[in-house]
Amino acid sequence: MTDRRREDWRRLAQPPAKVLLIDDDADIHALVEAMLRPLNVQFASAHDARGGVAQAIAMRPDLILLDQELPDATGVETLPQLRQHPSLGDVPVVVITASEQRDVLTACYEAGASDYIRKPFFGAELRARVQSLIERRRMLDDLGRAAHIDPLTGLPNRALLQWRLQHAIDRVRLNAEESFSLMFIDFDRFKLINDSLGHAFGDMLLTELAQRLRTNLRVHDSVARDVGGSTVARLGGDEFIVILEGTHDAAAAEAVADRLIEIIELPYHLEQHIVRSSASIGIVHSSEGYTEAADMLRDADIAMYEAKARGKGCHALFTSDMREAVRYRMQLENALREAIGTEQMYLAYQPILSLEDRRLESVEVLLRWRHPELGSISPAQFIPIAEETRLILPLSEIVLREACRQFLRWRSETPDWAPRYISVNLSRVQLTDPQLAKRTMAILDELGMPPECLQLEVTESHIMQQRSLAADLMAEFKSHGVRLAMDDFGTGYSSLSCLQEFPFDTLKVDRALTENISRGRGYSALLHAVMSLAENLGLEVIAEGIERVDQLVLLQALGYTYGQGFLLARPLTADALEDWWRSNAVAGNKLGISPNAQEAA
Repeated sequence: MTDRRREDWRRLAQPPAKVLLIDDDADIHALVEAMLRPLNVQFASAHDARGGVAQAIAMRPDLILLDQELPDATGVETLPQLRQHPSLGDVPVVVITASEQRDVLTACYEAGASDYIRKPFFGAELRARVQSLIERRRMLDDLGRAAHIDPLTGLPNRALLQWRLQHAIDRVRLNAEESFSLMFIDFDRFKLINDSLGHAFGDMLLTELAQRLRTNLRVHDSVARDVGGSTVARLGGDEFIVILEGTHDAAAAEAVADRLIEIIELPYHLEQHIVRSSASIGIVHSSEGYTEAADMLRDADIAMYEAKARGKGCHALFTSDMREAVRYRMQLENALREAIGTEQMYLAYQPILSLEDRRLESVEVLLRWRHPELGSISPAQFIPIAEETRLILPLSEIVLREACRQFLRWRSETPDWAPRYISVNLSRVQLTDPQLAKRTMAILDELGMPPECLQLEVTESHIMQQRSLAADLMAEFKSHGVRLAMDDFGTGYSSLSCLQEFPFDTLKVDRALTENISRGRGYSALLHAVMSLAENLGLEVIAEGIERVDQLVLLQALGYTYGQGFLLARPLTADALEDWWRSNAVAGNKLGISPNAQEAA
């Protein structure tokens, strides 16, 4: 097919262009309509300026032919009325005039005319002018659509969304009776689906999701900026935004969000695959008094992450407390970056004791942070930040180096009570690092630390999330003689095959089981089963979270030989740990339990 024939087919495939003629001469109406018939346009006409402007607003033409001499106004006087209306501002206008005066033509252009044509005119000339302007307008519309419409879903993109959102905010500021809500929608399992099935199926999923949102909300996908009604836009990736008009309070938006969550959770048929997922939705209402679109989007995003934190598949309404929490988190992140490598970060050591005698078996190494202004900051606050920002990697190296130095110092200076080994936690981020074992062994070699004196703890859930990587990493550590412990056993996956697949030396029973040991026979039976399993597999067992004497007594009765918890000893600095051990040794206090606790036993 030749280029010309392709162009002809393209024109035929497009809807007819709408042309409006504003002229007081009925004969001109008939003549122009006949002249334009070969162009297959949709023709309309008006006989005066007032009627022409009204008809233009109603039909939104692609081109206006405007006579300079009208009964109620000149073309120059009519042009500003057309240009001032939002839907007509970019419509090309051709002024028809019999005048040859330069000042008249100049005034037409200054008023906003796109072109002019002199009377009398011929059909070929008129068609050429009209066709040229219509093609130019369609080309600009295509460019505008490409700049403002997401090519995958056909929804407004970020640029058009921000304009419409700002327009909605400005409208509310001018009219107190106006209101709307903003919803930030994130598809909860998109990355998993995209990674497992491939990007093509990921695109199909996003397209289907967009269609569900479009179908279930009265939305406008037009590239035009000044449109009423709600808007659904794709912000990027699997993030969608809804500007929900006419919601007088947040409760109305929450009801819509609940309905959307149900719709989104319905199965998706992607060729031979059927997938399911949920969505997390953050909601913010215009009554919060926003002036900038970026601020409203930010707060909706914050609320969406709050919905994810609540378990996903739900919605959360933004509150100022959420913003303060985000600001505090940013403050912590910046402070953490400055604290790495300073005395603000220090190590604490929690003893792991033999439940049969007073022997110190090991210590778990714990990172602590004392900020000069914010005070002591809980690991539950700063460790997730360190993992998300990957600051956990340099922090972990610092922890390992200092813990090994301290262990070697104890073995040298106080060999009688020095722990047999130290236990250091691995984060989920470290499990994705293929060079972790190599760097760890380099540090041990540099410090002269025996590999068998280091135990690395990894949680059961982190192993299962990175199963293949973790298997290779654990095998490499084991080949060098490093001890391995499964932490928090008894929660999460609790996969028995995991114990056979990974070369563990130790099971650390989660505090949740220890805490409930005296609440019923079921927990005691479960702890007994764990102990029997460990013995059959040749694993040492450490009971975590021992905080009461009755827990200790029952664990001893079940045959547990090692324990850890506040009843035995809290995490202590190196100096405090030495003092604690000496004081217990002098007092003859077995298991490191305070005298009051022993009396209670």
